[in-house]
Amino acid sequence: GIVSVDEPVSGRRPDAVQLELVALACAHAAAAIEHAQATAAARRHSAAVEHLLRVSARLGAGRSLDDVLAEVCAGIRDALGFQKVTVCLPPADDAPIAPRAWVGWTVEELAALFRPRYSQIAALFVPEGLREGCALYELEQAHAMLPAFMHDFYPSERNGRGPQAWDRHWLVVPLYDRDGGFLGLIWADEPEDRLLPTPERLQALRAFANQAATAVESAGQLAGMRHLAEHDPLTGLRNRRGFREGIDGHIAGARAVSLLICDLDNFKRVNDSLGHEAGDEVLAVFAALLRECATRADVPTRLGGEEFALVLPGAGEAEAMAVAERLRRAVHERFAAHPATVSVSIGVASTGPGLGSASALMRAANRALYAAKHLGRDRCVAAHAETLDMLDAVREADGSAREQLAAAMLLAETLDLRDVGTARHSETVGRYAEQIARAMGWDPARVARVRAAGILHDIGKLGISDAILHKPGRLDAAEWQEMERHPELGARILEHANLRDIASWVLAHHERVDGAGYPRGIAGDEIPVEARILAVADAYEAMTADRPYRRALPAAVAREQLEAGAGTQFDACVVAAFVAILDAPPRVSALR
Repeated sequence: GIVSVDEPVSGRRPDAVQLELVALACAHAAAAIEHAQATAAARRHSAAVEHLLRVSARLGAGRSLDDVLAEVCAGIRDALGFQKVTVCLPPADDAPIAPRAWVGWTVEELAALFRPRYSQIAALFVPEGLREGCALYELEQAHAMLPAFMHDFYPSERNGRGPQAWDRHWLVVPLYDRDGGFLGLIWADEPEDRLLPTPERLQALRAFANQAATAVESAGQLAGMRHLAEHDPLTGLRNRRGFREGIDGHIAGARAVSLLICDLDNFKRVNDSLGHEAGDEVLAVFAALLRECATRADVPTRLGGEEFALVLPGAGEAEAMAVAERLRRAVHERFAAHPATVSVSIGVASTGPGLGSASALMRAANRALYAAKHLGRDRCVAAHAETLDMLDAVREADGSAREQLAAAMLLAETLDLRDVGTARHSETVGRYAEQIARAMGWDPARVARVRAAGILHDIGKLGISDAILHKPGRLDAAEWQEMERHPELGARILEHANLRDIASWVLAHHERVDGAGYPRGIAGDEIPVEARILAVADAYEAMTADRPYRRALPAAVAREQLEAGAGTQFDACVVAAFVAILDAPPRVSALR
């Protein structure tokens, strides 16, 4: 700034001494101003760090996406001094970008905000136009890059004067995922000090944007995992997870509910005569027919194997039987030219006396399905107790064997973690675990299961914050305590996905045979042998791959570490099997 003095008391021009005194006083004033500015900047930086830590904690605590984004907006306002902040996300690919969280806006202002598609604003985010990862433009520059409908949507009110002043500038921060895909943006406006942001403030803003991007990406991953956990990967239908609870919910909210349980007749013959690929195609086509016969409110579900269900909220028995018969005829028409005979038997049950819960409805529908099978298949049977009692008596008299329902445990490909390095780690651990299990003489089904466990062993790290996972230095005690939660988090996720065996192995894969591991401190044979295999595969891959805090160890050194830990950290038999694989000739190792 400047200091201006005038009106000398003496009426004379100042001499050299007086001028020197004025300069000295101004120097002291400048030092005081600079100190005050530095103090304010330090205070803002401290506030930014505190807010960033708070956002990280919310991410790690599994808070909702909206909670985290609201915390990001509040942090930018409180720590960086922008009075109006909004996070805008597209609800789908190339959909208009709309506000998802905000501070400082009124409902009327939000309604008037722009809703462009990414393609209309992509010019703002060219690398040469970014400062510290933020797009900061003068108004005229922004208008030159944007469509006309965005030129006058909102004028900044907190404008200053001078070369460092905020004057209707555009400050937009893009949010990207780890593959460079566009997730959304943060728009900040109305700086409290009416000044352009310094590089330090832009860096802090970028840090908040990174937290927002992590929250959005994690929410997408969790939604994807939830979808995989609740849907059948082959047909895309709901699986049986939450099926019973869903029926109870419909019963509570509707006057009538009907349930169809469908089973493809003699489906094993399709697989045996035409192969499993043909069988999968039949299942997928039947699932499509099930959707076509369902209304928007109905819930088609694959219960397992060739067994499906259709929940009809608001439908009575007559309507449900009509749907079942329509589905049965559609199967005939669709598979008329199929090399194998494909038909479906359907049991139908509707709410009524004694059928007021999901369990009762499912028992009745299953009983009706068994009756349809006994009557020759390819038919629909309603659950009338007296008729079914009679059929049961006839069946027992004939000595007919009761058919068992087929069920299949579907392994979901759920592991899409936060960076490519972690994903490669899981794939490699799965491959090592498979090789060890095969070297130990296990049967193919068990080998495949332990490979799946290797791929899924670190799934619990989805609940650990990026700050800990990607820390370049050593973790402190509190960070280690947080990191050691991941086996339990992973086991919980897998339990919810009905993968209970794999969940128990993942829970124990950081246990040690000497009892010094975590989370439960069990030892020796108390640790499932599959978990002991995961421990060796995980340790070797971790040692021979680069990490944020160190370079990869040579294979020979990693092998020595395994052998040194045999009998204390690792199962000696598992280590021996893995060392034998490492010692095998290259061709044999590749074949394995």
